[in-house]
Amino acid sequence: MSRVKHLLAIFICLAAIGAAQITWQSATTGKQLTGELFEAAGSNKSLATVVYLKNLSIPRIGQESDDSIIKDLVNSGTVVLVLDYAHDPKAISPDLNADILKLRQDIADAKHKTLLVDQNVDIDHLFILCEGFRLKRDVEFARDKQRVLGMDICYPSNPVKPVPMLMEITCDNANRMGSFSLLFCHDTLLEGAQAAGFATAMVDHPVAPPYKGLDDPWKESVARMESAVRQLRAIAPQLKTSEKVGAIGFSRGGPFAAVLAAKHDVDAALVHGNRYDYLDLLPNDPMIPRFEKAWGKLPENKDKWAEHGASIYLTKDAAPMFLNTSNAESPEYQYGLKQFDAKLTQLEIEHIYQVDEDGRGHRVSTDPKTLAKIYAFFHRHLDK
Repeated sequence: MSRVKHLLAIFICLAAIGAAQITWQSATTGKQLTGELFEAAGSNKSLATVVYLKNLSIPRIGQESDDSIIKDLVNSGTVVLVLDYAHDPKAISPDLNADILKLRQDIADAKHKTLLVDQNVDIDHLFILCEGFRLKRDVEFARDKQRVLGMDICYPSNPVKPVPMLMEITCDNANRMGSFSLLFCHDTLLEGAQAAGFATAMVDHPVAPPYKGLDDPWKESVARMESAVRQLRAIAPQLKTSEKVGAIGFSRGGPFAAVLAAKHDVDAALVHGNRYDYLDLLPNDPMIPRFEKAWGKLPENKDKWAEHGASIYLTKDAAPMFLNTSNAESPEYQYGLKQFDAKLTQLEIEHIYQVDEDGRGHRVSTDPKTLAKIYAFFHRHLDK
């Protein structure tokens, strides 16, 4: 089939599915964007939804056509909203992170929902894709009895050259793409990374719900995260990504990203405020009674307490790390990251330690300067 006939066939297929016209106010450009909504056959259940961002002003990484990608998404039963940025000069990284947060708020925040209000969106399976990217869902990497641990991968289709992978350990033990957690944390790191030139994977937390602040069983949990990294490298040839992997950890994901970097299972990591040495906690840390109940009193169980901290795994061969937190983060999390910085400095491990005077508290930075610095850090260590 000629290319013209192929494109015509795709157009006819999409036209048969039907597309509704939509407008949406962009925080990034300050303009109203036009969009098309593609829906497959009607369904009474909540549906996975993709917001597809096209005609951006960044170099296109995935060379496959938009129409081909959108067609496959719709045929898989996914609701697809295509937003056209018309090559607005502001449609670049990290400016697009502001729109990523606003899109999730406008679609998934029950108190402020203004977009796709008539669609039955599954807010725990809401994905944002940059043009040329495909979505590969539910890639298994480990099992915990009956629980299957998986990841959702966004990758550029048919890239000119392989791009590195950023994996984030989710903050939501029940739903790895849970919109409640992503909105609460203002977390746009992973989806914004597409525009910055990375493939991405949101990875299940190794501890099953309900989460009570204890990363147990510890050794098995670390092994599950290492399995996730191995799986990403194993399927790199299929996805046409590089075998370079960076880890991102915020809140309950932070300790695992730090351990992966400490053991050099990954090539670089972004680590936020948390506890990284359980032998050196603030005396008034509110979690100490819970730790004592789970592991016993510290003086008689030092090895048990120590094994939960990333610091014990550090060697001079540890991967580079970017430590980031806010001046309004909880005292025990600020203290933990500060002590981790001191340990990395002592061992002469390459790292950046940045405390933002932004008052954001227990959230991920949305500051474009910090985001740009984070993505540049990963490129510096993963593009080699």
